[in-house]
Amino acid sequence: MKAARSSSSQLEADVAKKKTETDQLRAEVEKFSGLAKDEEEKRNKAVSLLKTVRQKLVKAEKERDDSLKEAATAKEGQKTERDKEQLEREKLQGELNKLKVEKEVSLADLRAQFEKDMMVSKQRSEREVAALRGQFELETVAAKVFPDYF
Repeated sequence: MKAARSSSSQLEADVAKKKTETDQLRAEVEKFSGLAKDEEEKRNKAVSLLKTVRQKLVKAEKERDDSLKEAATAKEGQKTERDKEQLEREKLQGELNKLKVEKEVSLADLRAQFEKDMMVSKQRSEREVAALRGQFELETVAAKVFPDYF
């Protein structure tokens, strides 16, 4: 019995030792499980943060692209507007040049008509003066010939 007790006591000691080891292992498992859970939470937070940063980055890139497109559209619109204004300016300059030419032609025509009218008027005046001079000379001759008549 002594041997049985000793064996039983040995078994109890072994069981107690195994129980202690098991408790230590459970404690380590719980500790590592907690660490794994903490690490999983950190990983989830990091993934969530990365997703948020990625969304913000995508949004910022989209806004940048939209802004660049708007700027390009505005620049193209301004270029188109400048081109239209340049064409309008050239058209108006052409019309102005045409009007200047028409004015010069009209002025030349008026000068020519004025010169013609002046020439006609001068010739008429010269004829009238010549006629008056002739009449005056006749009267002078008549007055010399017939001094008593006048």
